Amino acid sequence: MPAQVSIRNTPFIFITDRHRSNGRSNVDVVRAVLSGGVRWVMYRELELDDSDFYSECLKIKEVCDEVGAGLLVNRRLDVAAMVRADGIHCSKGSLPMRVVREYMGEDFIIGYSAHSMTEAITAIWEGATFVTLSPIFRLSHKNSPYEPLGIEGAREIMGKIKAPVFLLGGIKFDDLSELVKFMHPLRIAAVSMLSEAEDITTAAENIMGILQPAFDRDT
Repeated sequence: MPAQVSIRNTPFIFITDRHRSNGRSNVDVVRAVLSGGVRWVMYRELELDDSDFYSECLKIKEVCDEVGAGLLVNRRLDVAAMVRADGIHCSKGSLPMRVVREYMGEDFIIGYSAHSMTEAITAIWEGATFVTLSPIFRLSHKNSPYEPLGIEGAREIMGKIKAPVFLLGGIKFDDLSELVKFMHPLRIAAVSMLSEAEDITTAAENIMGILQPAFDRDT
């Protein structure tokens, strides 16, 4: 089932990470996230073998289909094609986006992980549907080779990009009320804001309760 909400018309993407979910499975976390109103999920797991990656991704696609949510697969075009995901998310070292576009067609969504103005502009020029821009703030769970862009750095890049830009990295729930004042429209991609929450569904409802009205106002 195709996503009922386009990637351009959503303010939030949830990204999976089983290591940051307090022992809960990705499938259970995604189900709770969707129950809270989120409608786009990115399946990202870096350490699973091919069989487990495909099996879990297929289960998540089935959960997404139940509510008409969209699914992106991080880097793995083969799995994205096999489970009939809505798109893929690329990064440095991924397959060339022009090749992905030629193989999968114009309707297939291609995201790209950008960390600078140059990377973001180049990704859109090469065929990306949207970019994630990171890190916005300093990360607490790992050391990043990239300096935080901050609000002003992110705003500058967003001003040069007509495609959707999702801010990622170091953003906490308490930052959202401030960010909606400066980013128009504000789009967020996040992991721990939901995966580490005690009550994931309520956390998702609270996030969407801030992001969606501001997004609707600005688009």
